[in-house]
Amino acid sequence: MIYSEDINKVCALCIHAQKLEDNEDEMYCTLYKKNTAATNGDCKKFKYDIFKKTVRRKRRLKTEFTAEDFEL
Repeated sequence: MIYSEDINKVCALCIHAQKLEDNEDEMYCTLYKKNTAATNGDCKKFKYDIFKKTVRRKRRLKTEFTAEDFEL
């Protein structure tokens, strides 16, 4: 679920965190004004940002079949 309570409360999904250009493993916290690990999950001021979550897209199914596809 998108809004469920069991989401991972990590800095990478927080509204206060911004990505650093030179490092993917660290985030800049605008609330505390310091760098922190992207996997850090012990902040009490965590607010979930739905747009930072990576979404896995479903694979497109093949819809154009031929008669050969159904032969045994």
